[in-house]
Amino acid sequence: MNLYFYITIIIGFSLIYYGYVRKIDNDLKKKKLEIEEKKIELEIKKLELGLESKDHGEKR
Repeated sequence: MNLYFYITIIIGFSLIYYGYVRKIDNDLKKKKLEIEEKKIELEIKKLELGLESKDHGEKR
């Protein structure tokens, strides 16, 4: 076979591997952002519950 054929195959596999690595990296970043979003939502809920309990305590 021709040398160019092997070079083409190697470049093709390299591109597939690069795409796979980038996809995994992007998925990991996406999961980290989702976790941060959930942490922020949890903090907001904690603050809301704290304010509600203070309001109920003052009204009684």
